[in-house]
Amino acid sequence: MSKRTNRPRSFRARVAGTVIVVVGLLTVVGAGTFATFNARTTNPDNLFATGSLVLGNTKTSGATCLSTAGGTTDANVNDACDQLFDLTVRKPGDSATARLSVANVGSVAASALRVFSARCDDADVAAETYHGTGSPCGQVQLVIQRYSDATFATPVECVYGGGTATTCDFSDTTKTLAAFRAVHADAASGRTVGTGLAAGATRHLEVRLLLPVTADNSLQGRQATVDLTWYAEQ
Repeated sequence: MSKRTNRPRSFRARVAGTVIVVVGLLTVVGAGTFATFNARTTNPDNLFATGSLVLGNTKTSGATCLSTAGGTTDANVNDACDQLFDLTVRKPGDSATARLSVANVGSVAASALRVFSARCDDADVAAETYHGTGSPCGQVQLVIQRYSDATFATPVECVYGGGTATTCDFSDTTKTLAAFRAVHADAASGRTVGTGLAAGATRHLEVRLLLPVTADNSLQGRQATVDLTWYAEQ
């Protein structure tokens, strides 16, 4: 009977010892999950934002026309600003003047402002019964004068035409619409207007046209249609 009672005690002792060992291992493993080294740094909200280069074109007493045309800057081209001239029934010796302001209304400075003419078209005047065959584009003289401010009182640059570097006139009869178009036909070859155009800056300009007194009968009943485009680049 004593041998039978000893075996169960020995078995229980072994089982108890095993339980103690397992518990000990779990204690060691569990303690390891709270014993790691760590460190952390963050550079948050890093930003790269662009500015804008937008032209505002305002004929005196007119509304401002933006290069965005009221939309996005994806194209940033507006070919529908105010007409500067609508001249009819003119004769040799007649002239006309239009004033406008070109402004950089964006936040990025332009390194250059230029003016160019992509077209000058000669045609018969539809309202006239009789027509010549001459070229008004080749005869009508063009002057582009820059002034210091919106009063248009102080000339500061003769952009195109006869006269001096500061003040334009019609003394050079070769400065015609066609001559301007031949030399300044696109943005790359455009005539420079001032030195750059800072954000918020404005150029005040006067455009003048003259049909010289030497114009002959070939210009009767004829018309010139010309585009003037103002271009700024960063």
